[in-house]
Amino acid sequence: MSLRVKLIITCSLLLLAIGSTVFAAENTVGAYRSFMRMHELAGEGDVRTIGPWMTIPYIAHTYHVPEGYLYRTLRIPDTRPPRHTTLRTLASRYQLPVDALIRTLQMAILTYRKQHLHPHFSTGQPPSHAPPVPGRSTY
Repeated sequence: MSLRVKLIITCSLLLLAIGSTVFAAENTVGAYRSFMRMHELAGEGDVRTIGPWMTIPYIAHTYHVPEGYLYRTLRIPDTRPPRHTTLRTLASRYQLPVDALIRTLQMAILTYRKQHLHPHFSTGQPPSHAPPVPGRSTY
């Protein structure tokens, strides 16, 4: 192989590596921005940020709602609640669509806020009228 062919192959591979790095960096920055926006919305108490990966204790802590209230809303007995079980797993266990389970929790949180007037959060619009959160995929 001549020196010229080796140089062309090396330059091509270098350009491919640089292009891949730029592509990965753009995706990383986009994911970070999406995460920060979701974190900001969750900090504001926006119930649209509830996702299938969350657990009931996490939701209770993040949205300042008692765990027992959420378990009662989902009709899960308080005797031995599944503390470290995700919403996706709960939906599967109780044979419900995960989106329906999330909507039930969203409405429960909004109802709880209306009844208890938590000063940190506004009551907001019901989730069915809320615009989609950027970067949030539906399951």
